[in-house]
This record gives sequence, structure tokens and C-alpha cells, in this order.
Amino acid sequence: MKYTELTKQFRQFFELPLTPVAVKFNSEKEPDIPQPMRYCEIVRKAAAFGTSYTCSADDMSCASAELALGFTEPAYGDVYPRMKPADTRTMTVTPLDKCEFEPDVVVVVGTASKLMRVAATLSKVKGDMVNAKFKGEFAVCGECTTIPVMENKVNLSLLCSGARMFSDYRNDEIVFGFPMEAFVELTESLKEESITKALCGCLMDDLPARLVDAILALGFTKGTDHFIGRFGDEIVRLYIPKDESGKSSSVTLHVPVKFKDAEAAKASEEVATALFEEPMNYRLRDNWVDAILLIDLHEPIRRSAMKPEKFNALINNGIEVILDHVGKFKRKTIR
Repeated sequence: MKYTELTKQFRQFFELPLTPVAVKFNSEKEPDIPQPMRYCEIVRKAAAFGTSYTCSADDMSCASAELALGFTEPAYGDVYPRMKPADTRTMTVTPLDKCEFEPDVVVVVGTASKLMRVAATLSKVKGDMVNAKFKGEFAVCGECTTIPVMENKVNLSLLCSGARMFSDYRNDEIVFGFPMEAFVELTESLKEESITKALCGCLMDDLPARLVDAILALGFTKGTDHFIGRFGDEIVRLYIPKDESGKSSSVTLHVPVKFKDAEAAKASEEVATALFEEPMNYRLRDNWVDAILLIDLHEPIRRSAMKPEKFNALINNGIEVILDHVGKFKRKTIR
């Protein structure tokens, strides 16, 4: 199947028991659902049991889903979120690894602790906070299916009473909805060593106080699993990656460069490829290009931090190098 490997990679990285679910509006398939169901129930059955259904308005047993998914127009005032215009005839819902079409949305069901990791990884890949719109209503249908399509954004939902009461969602489960492009971008980033090294970084609680103090003294402040600082006009993020044995002997510096739009960012790739050579790298995401520098400490980072003069020199030199390259990159690409 087309998305089998993508699904496997996503589930393995985030250790998800339930499979991501692909959703397609107005697919070419005929309705084949055995009986009317709630849309959120159809999604969870696909995630948990691998079922695939195509449904029409007649197959929806929830009026909220009919409105949110665009099967019908609201009779009294407007409703948010909902598909506009309301021209949905059918919808196909299937496990992503069985999907043979190009999905509009990928819905991910998981526990709060599992999807916390998804959110943290997404934030690193996008270089920004994960902003969610939810109100405890129209959850799987509106918040995690319609919003990703209509607003082209990843969204998180805490679910609604209907989903929890009638559709077998567990008390500890929440749901993410991804535009297909965003899901692919996130999953493919998990293969990039320069990104995944940072994604597997240490939480602040894992680090000895001496090391944290050494990094703070360089002008950084600490976040949940990375440090961030402003140097000149640039924001620099510092991550401490772990190797397969759980040890750390390097740091990565990241500097995001913003372009006016995705087309302008894409046009800068030739310059980025020529300029950001090893041990540097870059990542293109929407209208951003992230410059990345790997600093090899050649010894465990805890030991390195005990030699403040050498440690400070390595990090400060790395900051100078990445800022110099980012400056050259901007001069050649941003007018």
C-alpha cells in the first residue's frame, strides 16, 4: 500500500497502539457502511480495528457531524467549524496504511502522554508553538477533520461528550487532525538525522545542574527540552541530542530564517545547499528555512561542561559560525 511505510514509521517513533486514520471527502467510492454511525465512531473503529467505510449523509447518526463535515447547510445561523460550501456527498475513512487514495486529513488518536510527544516533535519541526482550537463540541468531525481542511492547519481536540459517551473513546485519549501535507512533513522529518538527533534531546530534568548553569551562563534560557537565546538579531535554539545508548556528546544549534511565503523559501534552496555544508545542514518548512549546526564535543557533555573554558569556546564559536552563515544566507536570498 502507498502509505504503509509512512504509517509504520510514525507509529513506531511515537509508540502508538492505534493506527493513523485517512479521511477523504467526496471519494469515488460508493457508500458501504452497514448501518448509520457517528463519524467519530467510524474514525475510532478504523484506528483500533482497521475497518474502512465510505458513508453519505444518510449514514450519519449525528447531526453535528452532518453540519461540520458539509453534508448539509445549517438551518438557523452559522456553525463553526464546518465545511464551506456544504457540498460533501460521501466520505471515505480508512486506516492510513491501507489507504489507496490521497487523503485530505489524517486523524491520530492516542493518549495524552503519547500525543504530547507528537506535539513536542511537531513544535520542533515547525519551529513554533502548536496552536489548538477546541471547545468540547464538534470534536473529531469539526476540530480534527474540518479545521485541518478549511484552515490548512494541524489541530488538537480534547474530544466531546458524544465521542466519549457513544463512540468508545477512552478517558485518557485525545485526538490530532493533520492536513495530509503536514502529516507527511512531520513523519519524513523523523528520518533526518540532523532533526531527529535534536528531537531525541534531553529534558531539562535529565541534565545536571552544572551543565544547565554552564549553558545559561552563555546567554540562553531553558525550555522543556531545549535552550533558547537571542544573539544579535537572531533567535538561536540549542538542543542536546542523545545517541542510541542514551548518552550525549554533542549539541545542535538551530536558527530559523523567515521568508515572505513558501515559494520564496523554496527558491532559496540552491543557496542553502551550497552554503550550509557539513557540519551544517538546513531544513525547509513552509515559509521558513532552518539553519542547523552540529557541534561535536568529542566527549560526554557532562564531562565537557566541567571544563568551562573549553566548553564555552566551542559553543560560542558555534554560535558565531551559524550566525555568520545565516547572515550570508539572508544577504543572498532576502531582498
